[in-house]
Amino acid sequence: MRRAVIIVIAAYLLLVLLDRFVLIELLAERIGMPFLFAVAVALACIGTGFLAMRLRRDPVLDLIVGYPLFGAVCLLVGLIGISRWTMIPVVGILGGIGVAAVVRIPKPIATVRAAANRPWIAIALALVFIGAFIAAQAPPTTLDELAYHLAVPWTWVKAGHVIELPLDSHSYFPMAIESADLPLLAILGQAGGGIASHFLHLFSALAVTALLLRVTKDCPILTAAVVVTPALALTAGWSLVDWPLLGVSLAFVVALDADDRPAAAAALAAGLLTKYTFIPLALVAVIVTRRFRGLWPGLIAGSLFLIRNLVLTGNPIAPFFGALAPDVAHYRAGAFLSDYIFDGHFVDESLGASIWIACTLAAGLLSWVLVGAGAVLFLLAPSSRVLVPFFAIPAARAQSPGKIMRALLAIAIAAQLFLIAWFTDRGRGFGLLAGAMSDEEYLVAARPSISTVRGVDAMLPVHSRTLVIGLSETFWFGHDVRGGGNFDGPRVSHYLDAGTPEALYGKMRRDGFTHVAVMAAPPPTKVQKKIEERETALSAGAQRMLAMTLDRYAANVTSRNGATLFALR
Repeated sequence: MRRAVIIVIAAYLLLVLLDRFVLIELLAERIGMPFLFAVAVALACIGTGFLAMRLRRDPVLDLIVGYPLFGAVCLLVGLIGISRWTMIPVVGILGGIGVAAVVRIPKPIATVRAAANRPWIAIALALVFIGAFIAAQAPPTTLDELAYHLAVPWTWVKAGHVIELPLDSHSYFPMAIESADLPLLAILGQAGGGIASHFLHLFSALAVTALLLRVTKDCPILTAAVVVTPALALTAGWSLVDWPLLGVSLAFVVALDADDRPAAAAALAAGLLTKYTFIPLALVAVIVTRRFRGLWPGLIAGSLFLIRNLVLTGNPIAPFFGALAPDVAHYRAGAFLSDYIFDGHFVDESLGASIWIACTLAAGLLSWVLVGAGAVLFLLAPSSRVLVPFFAIPAARAQSPGKIMRALLAIAIAAQLFLIAWFTDRGRGFGLLAGAMSDEEYLVAARPSISTVRGVDAMLPVHSRTLVIGLSETFWFGHDVRGGGNFDGPRVSHYLDAGTPEALYGKMRRDGFTHVAVMAAPPPTKVQKKIEERETALSAGAQRMLAMTLDRYAANVTSRNGATLFALR
């Protein structure tokens, strides 16, 4: 009786606080529905993973493996149609299985006991995910989200089904993680669906952290060394694929080590559905461990996007190895370790020092082969996120560090936490939490190009389809638009360079275009490579052909906020 009274009093005091503290109410109004729907989709991912892992009750692995597999299910349903009526049953059925899978969890807390016994590790991990929550509760504003991670599924939602997007090279990438956002975007729309997608990715990052703690066992400082890597920590609340990719890669390696064939097959399928980067990592892991048996179901299930690309383009790994492949190699100026550790121009791409320090303690042949494979990729000067799994897995599987190495790791972790705190503060997310900014004010402040997008979108009629030139960020268009993705200037130029104005006009009309929007939004950066990534730069021939076509076939012209909108006859 005494315990019940104490609980009632405590609950009353908490409710009074929540009722009187208006910011909590405002936050709940903003993110309440997106958060709940993200939980529902996370349960659906767990349910999918539970089935793929042959009814194994392991919510951590089920979520990690089930996330891309659930996305593949959504994509297949989306080929028929994308609406609330098609997506809600998928989430409901698989979510119900997910609830049944987590009702009787053996001992999920056992994976985090090692961190709990070392308070400073627990604090470090908590700080990372507090920053991730602040990022997750904000509407999407990062380039990759607006150009393809969220833009592609949002375009599918607007079209009513999954379609080919030939102008966006990134739409040919494995898109299972992005496809898992289809229910969220179809039900909640742009803003709510984007925030819900953030929380779904945050749940994935938490699951991957739990798996890292499971792998590092009594040495959680190695988990902290991986988690505080800026390229991971700063993106834990964004709709990217880096955390899911690390999770499925680590799950695959762990399954191979244990000769767990069902888990290995499920993780193989999940990895192939997540990102092309998984392919070389999986090849290395399978060859080194020499465990080939039992993987064919995962290979078949994971080939969904390879088969799709083969049918659409004749190239299973499109857009690569084609004439119009995006120039993603040599993303950085050069393969300089110091630039990858930290570069003020690429803060969210920085790898920091802790992951490298932990890699020096790598144990086992597979770990060192992965480090070697990562070093080969490093020479191509790619985005640092491509390198993360190749170094994070050896870091998690490293030997227990001695006192000096622990001290060096602790210093690196502390320094990177300061970097994470600085970046989080710079991101203006606190303004949303404090009620000092509305979502729209936040969007305009964080991404100036959104003002231009809003202006063009307001001028478009209901049933229009617009070809966007000069800007790859198409997510915040409410109307049907098409455009190139990152580094897709050559691809869009090839489309426009049709030979004659008549031919180009005929092509655009056959593709359903009613308008052409030429965007001139100011770039938010002075880094040349980032400007090339953001802008859809046209060749001289494409510019000339577009100008001649619009001069002849544009019915009227309207300019607003740095953009010119042409209505085709």
